[in-house]
Amino acid sequence: MIRRKGNKIARKRVNAWKRYKVGKPAKNASKAQNKPHKPKEKSISKLIKEADAIMSRNVRYADLDENGLAHCYTCPYKAEPKKLQNGHYLSRYYKAARWHKDNTRKQCYVCNIQKKGDIVNFRQRLIAEVGEARVLAVEKLRDAPIKLTREFLNDLITSLKYQRIMSEMSIIQPLTITN
Repeated sequence: MIRRKGNKIARKRVNAWKRYKVGKPAKNASKAQNKPHKPKEKSISKLIKEADAIMSRNVRYADLDENGLAHCYTCPYKAEPKKLQNGHYLSRYYKAARWHKDNTRKQCYVCNIQKKGDIVNFRQRLIAEVGEARVLAVEKLRDAPIKLTREFLNDLITSLKYQRIMSEMSIIQPLTITN
């Protein structure tokens, strides 16, 4: 075993020699070649990210004006939907309210990040839009315990995708047949 500082080839040979010492099994020797390959389930964190992405798209692309622009919920800013963000009245920390339709509205970067959601203005507008009873119902979800399981998240993702498809279909004008 010759080791020289500037000779990379010698180092690779030393490392290769260490791998093939007697007594160490090869890396793939323990795996059976005939086992059927079972697809891996997505982790809960990946499912949460997927649900967040779908929900964000649903919120940002809902209620566009005739020019295809969206309005920030807490200020008069207008922009393309992909420049806006999905703002939450209650923080995403509260899992029970995280994907609730009354908890999310589109917001610009300034309102959502720099003003930390502009919660006072958000709440006032939310009460004017949906009523105080529904706002209080969302606030009660803050204390609601919830267990995020793969089954729950997969069902949530399916329902969010369905909502998106239905909203896109309502944009398309139905064909009328004339005789």
